Amino acid sequence: MKQARFAEDANYWSTVVHPAKSQAGIIELLEDFGTSNMMVTQGQAGDKVAWLVRFEWQGAVYRFTFVPLECRNPDKESSFGGKRRRHSEQARFQMGRVAVHFVKAILTAAETHPHALFGFVELPGVGTYSGGLPMTAGEIGVERLVGTLPPMERGLLLGSGEVEEGA
Repeated sequence: MKQARFAEDANYWSTVVHPAKSQAGIIELLEDFGTSNMMVTQGQAGDKVAWLVRFEWQGAVYRFTFVPLECRNPDKESSFGGKRRRHSEQARFQMGRVAVHFVKAILTAAETHPHALFGFVELPGVGTYSGGLPMTAGEIGVERLVGTLPPMERGLLLGSGEVEEGA
């Protein structure tokens, strides 16, 4: 998958909002939306960081993941709001702001169109990661997703309106 832009060229690069504040903002958005069993956590392996946002809404479990964009110059230091940070660290600040705006946009859309969350719904029994988390609809791909549907729904989804024989 080709990266669209380096962190230094993307939105929210100059943010001074600490990632912890962004995580708190995401929790507030989820609470206001009416989710339950929410979890916002950060994992780190070496210099790689990721956020996992997981919650339940209307009987289904959803998951978002966020990683910092790749930096053109990760070791370069610059000033952000009067504080010097390496670009690799600033990319984590940026990721937090991207995550807040992403979650806000998706939840806003889901208020009137619940299917806006479809790609993020976890599908138990379809596949799991080594950590035991079920894959989401967006992670398994269209062919595999269609293959999990009963024949009647598969035919409707594929546009034929007919039930496939032998499926």
